[in-house]
Amino acid sequence: MYLFGYGSLINLLSAQKSFKRVLKQEDLLPVNINGFEKVWNSIENIQFDGLDVNGVFLNLQKNSNTSTNGVIIKITDEELELLKLREKNYTCITIKASNANIELDEDIIAFMTTKEDKIAKKGDENCFIPAKYIDILTNAFPSYNEEFKTKYSSCLENYPFEVKQGTYTFSDPVQNKFAKQGVDSVKSK
Repeated sequence: MYLFGYGSLINLLSAQKSFKRVLKQEDLLPVNINGFEKVWNSIENIQFDGLDVNGVFLNLQKNSNTSTNGVIIKITDEELELLKLREKNYTCITIKASNANIELDEDIIAFMTTKEDKIAKKGDENCFIPAKYIDILTNAFPSYNEEFKTKYSSCLENYPFEVKQGTYTFSDPVQNKFAKQGVDSVKSK
């Protein structure tokens, strides 16, 4: 099966934290997906400097008039189960292979926030986009061509929530280990 990564999974170092096998940049295949767009509205409970806040991260949203880019990674069933721990507040959805701009022999799995209480709305209080998350996204750019970077950068403009500097941790300890330290640290727990 294929996984569509559109947030931190475009970054090889970040993606590697969810895999036991060693990933190479070639494992992250750039792709455009029709019928979806990236939006800043996925809430995760995080801590900034010891304060509980709502971190706002990228999410997918259906939009038949547009397309969005990211990467696809060929994954196993076991890898999907590990990814579900990392992406715990997202729903696993299926995207038809025909929605991709490259030929695929299987449909695509993606993680999308669908629970209403986990979707941030403009004007919500105590909601911040972590600047370090944006850094994870932009630090991946040297690995991609100009066309990819230009299209991807469109979601990095006009943020709907305040961007907050500083170090953050996920409030859920398993999710935090996956995001910050990786799969090996979770296994040894």
